[in-house]
Amino acid sequence: MPPAAHRLTLLLLPMDPDRPGSVAVELYERLQRGGWIGPDGGPGPRPLVEGGFARARPEVFDRTRFASSGQGGFSVRCPVDGSNVVAPFSSALEAWRVGGPRHVACGCGREHDLVDLVYSPEAGFARGWLAVIDVQGIELDAEARAEAEVLFEGVRIVVRRG
Repeated sequence: MPPAAHRLTLLLLPMDPDRPGSVAVELYERLQRGGWIGPDGGPGPRPLVEGGFARARPEVFDRTRFASSGQGGFSVRCPVDGSNVVAPFSSALEAWRVGGPRHVACGCGREHDLVDLVYSPEAGFARGWLAVIDVQGIELDAEARAEAEVLFEGVRIVVRRG
């Protein structure tokens, strides 16, 4: 497990992991036009998060990636019965990373998309996200969050250390 770091990054992911990564670029540009992000990627005149942030940037990938806290030790639960599925999730995630399906056979008797599992702290999958780096708070401005919700058709926020 990597050492704990003081720097926090918020990753804003679309709820649908298969949406094109370009939506992260679109969100970045919308937040710039709205004054939350400056032209250089730094803070704009409107506070995006309480206490500010160092910079923001869209990150776009060729294929879907998994985003988590980066610290390990998170819980993964079945969306049906809440049972612990960490062990089968870990195996399924590794299989998915080398080209397998993005599913896990669950003890509840169903097969779940890894996207639908319940993570604590929050984790998710996306082809692109907006990284808000070195944040001083973890709550997005309500209007900025609404922009993300509309554009992303639901937003998942992953807090990453480091």
